[in-house]
Amino acid sequence: MSRYNRSDPEFYEYEKPTFCSQFLHYTWKTISCLFSHITLVAMVVSYCVLGAYAFATLEVGNEIKVKKGIPLLRKNVTDHLWNLTHNDELPTFEETNFTKRAKEYLKNFEVAILQAMTKDGWDGEEDQNKSE
Repeated sequence: MSRYNRSDPEFYEYEKPTFCSQFLHYTWKTISCLFSHITLVAMVVSYCVLGAYAFATLEVGNEIKVKKGIPLLRKNVTDHLWNLTHNDELPTFEETNFTKRAKEYLKNFEVAILQAMTKDGWDGEEDQNKSE
């Protein structure tokens, strides 16, 4: 048998907390909840927002540089294809010669566009005033 007898009236007696102690208890619970959960969520959200802003600020120069390079790349392709039609070494409009050389140069253009998209981060937008 336990040393505390449940029929003993002292077993069930306890002091009712005072208003001041209850107030302090619930104030402490509220403050600890605010500082632990709500503050943690606010810090994570602010970290994400500041990170996004910092990333956008740091990358805008590179994005504009890549966008400036794409029209130059396209102009080089059109100029080269135009120069193929004026080539004196090969018959100008002989289909096999022209097609072979044009395919080679267009393949290089394709590789350059893919590199701009995969490595440089170009998204297909050429407007230099519009950045994400």
